[in-house]
Amino acid sequence: MSSYPAIRPIRFWLRVAALCLLAPWAPVATAQDDGGVFRVLLIGDSWAEYMWFDGSLRAQFALEGRADVWEKGDVTAISGSTAAEWTQPARLQLIANELAANPSIDLAQVTLGGNDFLAGISGNGWHTGLTPQQEAALVDRVAADIAAVLDFILGLDPEIRIALSLYDYPNFVETLNSPVGFFCRDLWDDLGQPTPEEINAAQIRFIDGAEALALERPRVFLVRHAGSMQAHFGYPSMGILPGQLTPPGDIALPSPPEAMRFLGTDCFHLNAEGYGVLAQNLWREFYVDFLCIDGSQLNASLPTWPTAADIRDLVETVARLCP
Repeated sequence: MSSYPAIRPIRFWLRVAALCLLAPWAPVATAQDDGGVFRVLLIGDSWAEYMWFDGSLRAQFALEGRADVWEKGDVTAISGSTAAEWTQPARLQLIANELAANPSIDLAQVTLGGNDFLAGISGNGWHTGLTPQQEAALVDRVAADIAAVLDFILGLDPEIRIALSLYDYPNFVETLNSPVGFFCRDLWDDLGQPTPEEINAAQIRFIDGAEALALERPRVFLVRHAGSMQAHFGYPSMGILPGQLTPPGDIALPSPPEAMRFLGTDCFHLNAEGYGVLAQNLWREFYVDFLCIDGSQLNASLPTWPTAADIRDLVETVARLCP
């Protein structure tokens, strides 16, 4: 998710300027630079884009013994984009072009729908004034757009597998009181000033609705992240230790400020450590089934295994064998 149309013009451009100044715009190396191979295409909004900028998946793959596997998101991870926009021919063509130009890609990671669902009153999205029937209709509308994108990808390649990677909780508590809290306050107002429990519960209902898309499509897998930041960081200001809560966590609490981008002032986006946690979830729930180390790879490495190597290295390698 990213900036929303609901933000007033002056504050909107102030927010854009701040994001441009603070975002990690350092060039991202290509897979070929380090001898890797593109296997994953990142598609979607700012949560996809920040994972691309931060190198979250590539770092996780390396930790799992697959430094040869790289992700690609420079063209198809677009901050602020909506599922509705991705149903348009020009955006779909970007996906088709990337897959055609990179035939080694056999996995896709799609993060869409957050900007559509949490668009507020002015964006015809969720807000606290919706009736249950209106919210259900909104979920159906956004899910239909996500489904159109998924089906387009599936139709391009009969072998491709897709991770539908959605969102963790926002923070409209500490961020509103930060020195730059006005960045988030307008959106919070447009959402009807929800409590953490109200917006978290709504997001879970949205994710539940999206789960049907995966259940209906054998090559699509939903990966849930709700409560992951609470589990990893705890909530230090409330005396909650890391690991004390497990996903989906406490829906009455937001994601802790320690997980949020720009030194805890961003109400929606995670910092690099937070997106690293998402990468761990994605490996455990999706990528391990396609990128784990198989027996032939292990056997090929044994004859050259250095005698001076710590036995723990070998144990870790064996632990990464495909189930």
